[in-house]
Amino acid sequence: MEKEEIIKKCKLTEKELEEFMEFIENKDPKKDHSRAYRTLMNPTRRKIMKTIGYEVKTTEEISEELGIESNQLEYHFSMLEQLRCILRSEEGWKSTPRGLGFLENASMMF
Repeated sequence: MEKEEIIKKCKLTEKELEEFMEFIENKDPKKDHSRAYRTLMNPTRRKIMKTIGYEVKTTEEISEELGIESNQLEYHFSMLEQLRCILRSEEGWKSTPRGLGFLENASMMF
């Protein structure tokens, strides 16, 4: 899937997308890739990413779908949020273009 297609599928507002793009532009690709690899090697985080997918999900919905207490999910959310794979909004958790890119291109490797 092309970058433009992924961006269109995101549920991000214009402001959220702008903030995401600013974050990505200022990253050292080598360090960022290494951190992403370490973060996404965790199976719980991959399950969270797949659960959110192209939707907006609340912590409660994710907790119920995965059978994991919401307080246990918070650590994993913070790791994925620091990497900018997901972000928290008023409506719930959303995947970013990076998160959707992972789902579309890399999840088959795990």
